Amino acid sequence: MTAERDVLIYSKRFEGGVRLVSRMLSDMGRRPILVSDEPEDVNRDHCAAHVVVDWAKASLEELVAAVEAAGVVPTAVVNFVESLISWQVRTARHYGLVGGEDGREILLSKARVRAAMTERGLSALPFVAGTAAALDVDAVTSYPVIVKPDQDSGGSRLVRRAGNAAELRSRLKELADSVGADTDVIVEEYIDGVEFSVDGPVLDGRFHPLFEVEKTEHDNLRHHDAGLLVSPPPSAHVRRAVGELSERVGALYASLGLGGSWLHVEGRVRADGTCELVEINPRPGGRMYRAATQRVCGVDPIDMSVRMALGERLDGALAEAAPGGTELLAMLPFEADRVGTLTRATSVEELKRIPGVVDGYLFDNFRVVTMDRENFFAEAMITADSVAGLHEIAERVRSVFSFAFE
Repeated sequence: MTAERDVLIYSKRFEGGVRLVSRMLSDMGRRPILVSDEPEDVNRDHCAAHVVVDWAKASLEELVAAVEAAGVVPTAVVNFVESLISWQVRTARHYGLVGGEDGREILLSKARVRAAMTERGLSALPFVAGTAAALDVDAVTSYPVIVKPDQDSGGSRLVRRAGNAAELRSRLKELADSVGADTDVIVEEYIDGVEFSVDGPVLDGRFHPLFEVEKTEHDNLRHHDAGLLVSPPPSAHVRRAVGELSERVGALYASLGLGGSWLHVEGRVRADGTCELVEINPRPGGRMYRAATQRVCGVDPIDMSVRMALGERLDGALAEAAPGGTELLAMLPFEADRVGTLTRATSVEELKRIPGVVDGYLFDNFRVVTMDRENFFAEAMITADSVAGLHEIAERVRSVFSFAFE
């Protein structure tokens, strides 16, 4: 075996972009090693070797033993699954690889991120942290609030809103019943405003915001994305908030002494222009974010993330990047309306016949097991000369697109 080239790829529920990352690594002369909890993983034949680890029950020592038993000597860890970031950090630290810095652990906890920003004068948002069963509700002094798991809440998993103390106690009980009484949660003031996101790399200790999105609508019942996600943000106060929050996130990242990484940052801006962080994800945005970032900025966030995980210096990588871009673009996601399996949906090819639709995806046989998280199974990318034009095309897409879950 050429162990000096071994790179671990972490996967769970067949997620993690395994086939794409495996091809990238192979093209770089590296040896992709799949690490997942599925013995019959559908992606195993696309990697040089497969190590099986029970993510829910195994210890780091057991993972290391399994890796060594396979004759693998890791030189890097690549991971795009949010719930496995802790595993990624601990593994990298164990082997002395890129991504194992102590400060990176802070990014895994929403409460620790909030506390770190508060301590540095980068956030003024009130919050209370604790377990689902024992959080001090009396410490929450203003409502409404958002309550959510402190970790692994990607895809708006188990995000709830409470308007008063009684509702908060009820929401905490729901979380305790769903994921366990000892689950760490965070309760923070609800930010009444427009949600936005900004993606970009941290290079040489500096955050470079590249792809900026204004979320024109929001599912306020489930706290999921809804409607058009427009880039660049059409609202002036959102554009200003993107710049301000990017500076704050960059300051936090630098203060933690962290190395290179791609960040997907979400925030909200109030009508008065003040803004606050919603969350920091040390990974590229999902769904169509990669394709949109490539189209708008000329940068591939997955390729850059893989190269940073390998420890490559990316001097000059952004020399020809176009932050913000000049093309007006929107992403229109579609979410499942019930638990079940997708049995029928309009094809992407048919959607692309609509003028203005330039890209999209559809996950065939998409299966929904819970409505407690976002379940986006299709999306269209739209371009137009104006925001009004984007909305007109979006309505045409909605009128054509049909689907069924059974």
